[in-house]
Amino acid sequence: MFDHHIEILRYEQVRDAYNDRSKVLTHVATCYAQRTESGGKENIYAGRIVHENEVVYSIRYRKGISAGMVVLDEGRRLRITATQEEGRRWRLHIRATKTDSGESHVED
Repeated sequence: MFDHHIEILRYEQVRDAYNDRSKVLTHVATCYAQRTESGGKENIYAGRIVHENEVVYSIRYRKGISAGMVVLDEGRRLRITATQEEGRRWRLHIRATKTDSGESHVED
């Protein structure tokens, strides 16, 4: 079921030697997921609809993953727009948005 390897990253602000702020991606978690992606059709998972510009990753429950973080999936970086728990800390569904080019607008 969980056969897709993903990484969860988050943006953090750091200061360089000149005291300038910049954002860097830091590692939060590495996990295996089930990827649900609709190919132009709507697909229902856990009572919600997956639209053609969205990808949903189902993982085992992990605390601390929230909207605004980034999913790194096969070189693509997708911004997490929402999370949903299934059961009592049994599964976590991560909803990410993609564009037509297959990659969302994530800051570098």
